[in-house]
Amino acid sequence: MPDTGSSTYVCVITGASRGIGRATAEKMKRRGATVVTVGRDPANDTIACDLASLASIRTAATEIVGRWPCIQLLVNNAGAQHLRRETSADGIEATLAVNHLAPFLLTHLLLPNLRAAGSARIVTVSSSLARWGKIDFDDLESTRRYNGTRAYLQSKLANIMFTLSLTERLGDSGVSAVCVYPGLVLTDLMRERWWWRAWWLRPLWRALFLSPNDAAAALIAATDAPLPDEPACYTLGGWVPAPPAARDAAARRRLWTLSEHLIGVDF
Repeated sequence: MPDTGSSTYVCVITGASRGIGRATAEKMKRRGATVVTVGRDPANDTIACDLASLASIRTAATEIVGRWPCIQLLVNNAGAQHLRRETSADGIEATLAVNHLAPFLLTHLLLPNLRAAGSARIVTVSSSLARWGKIDFDDLESTRRYNGTRAYLQSKLANIMFTLSLTERLGDSGVSAVCVYPGLVLTDLMRERWWWRAWWLRPLWRALFLSPNDAAAALIAATDAPLPDEPACYTLGGWVPAPPAARDAAARRRLWTLSEHLIGVDF
């Protein structure tokens, strides 16, 4: 991997306004990298973007491509989880839209600039809980019966499947793709949960969960960790095998095709 201490090392991070993304951005800045943050906060993000909108992602990508011809690192970190079913600006179930389709589209649009760097890496944040996820190909957008946890786990499994498929497609292009389990972390994804809003329980959660800064260490380490020989996800403890469901090549191809259809691209 390129020298991350150089200002010519360009790092694009989604969801960097707070939480893990912000902590990762700060660590990369301390390394001397040029950090491009992508998110909904114009005051704090380099590129303003609503990752729940395909049009906004395309606009943001156009600006990034024009300003930074070579990108050495793309961190797909932004995430969402909803208790009740919500839809994106494009009418797509919101958890699927932000957690899976947004990184799918953004990666597609930035790939030429990643290839131009000669050596680059795509890091996508998933979750160790993805092992309990299932891709419901008959109802990918949970239109019949919505369960927020199930939708979230499906999207995190989709992150791993996307990464494994991308790895196959990238071949020896010089661009590599890895998936990261950051651990159980206190982030804004918990803000809708009653047990997180209960102030008297927060000391317990802080004792049990990692801080965003701790989790960011896993993302940083994944930027230049040697690639595994088998399908795996990165943790601070090293590589762990990818879930069996993510190893299903036929399912990965089916998900890829459905994703292309939903966002209107031929990746």
